Amino acid sequence: MVKAKWPVFRLPKAKARTLVVVAHPVRESLVQAAAEEAIQARRKSGSEIKVIDLYVENFDPRMPLEAWRAKADADFVERAHRDHVAALRWATSLVLVYPTWFGGQPAMLKGWLDQVWAIGVAYELPPNRSRIRARLRNIREIVVITSHGSKKHMNMLQGEPGKRLVFRGLRVLCHPLCRVRWVAFYGNDSAGTHDRTSFLARVGRQLQS
Repeated sequence: MVKAKWPVFRLPKAKARTLVVVAHPVRESLVQAAAEEAIQARRKSGSEIKVIDLYVENFDPRMPLEAWRAKADADFVERAHRDHVAALRWATSLVLVYPTWFGGQPAMLKGWLDQVWAIGVAYELPPNRSRIRARLRNIREIVVITSHGSKKHMNMLQGEPGKRLVFRGLRVLCHPLCRVRWVAFYGNDSAGTHDRTSFLARVGRQLQS
């Protein structure tokens, strides 16, 4: 007896939406080149793209006194950083591109996290609860592209603070199944042209997959 074959219907896959956040002051830097490589790779893969270049926008990483006093006021955060908040809520994938300085994120990026990933945007604390609740559940992937002046073992001796912030801090504010990819270039201070070119090629491969 021949079994009937029923047609398989699949829902169309939702188009990926990638937010790229860049933090480096020098346009000719390896980090800026890596950001451009990541953007082009995601475009080739069919993703929609939005870019926030914190230095180009002249973002102020300092926490203003008014913002500190209103840090529990979600409406204040949304008014102060309307476009950035909207971009975070739009994205399904977040790509952070920055140099690692003193073991972690540079002040420009850390200030952005402090001010934009605030209560009412990245998380909420329900009444009578002691644990926060994630609000950026639309983000299912975080990709970090970063350069280190020193070798990897030096960053490991420091405790990898930048990596821990992403894996233990940012990821838990996103979708429960959010995955993190770490694309790092170590030893930039002593690297040659071939090493940097190979790194950029690796960025392209990682971001197209």
